[in-house]
Amino acid sequence: MKRVEAQYILKEEGLKHYNLFNEHEIKPFDVVIYEKDNKWIVCSADERANIVDTSYTYYDNEEDALEYFIKLVRLEKVLFK
Repeated sequence: MKRVEAQYILKEEGLKHYNLFNEHEIKPFDVVIYEKDNKWIVCSADERANIVDTSYTYYDNEEDALEYFIKLVRLEKVLFK
């Protein structure tokens, strides 16, 4: 998945609990994606906006990281009905 596709999905589906490449301070329950040292990292914040240590997942490419990121963000449809 390309970054533009991910942005389209986030907007079209009205998803709110995410932080795409450090666009803002981490908020409670955000799913976060960012790049560091040529690795793409996806992780999640708890109810206090702290990153959960066991949530870190590392990828060698942005496309796979974005696929996983979108899957996690879509869980808000179930968790926050």
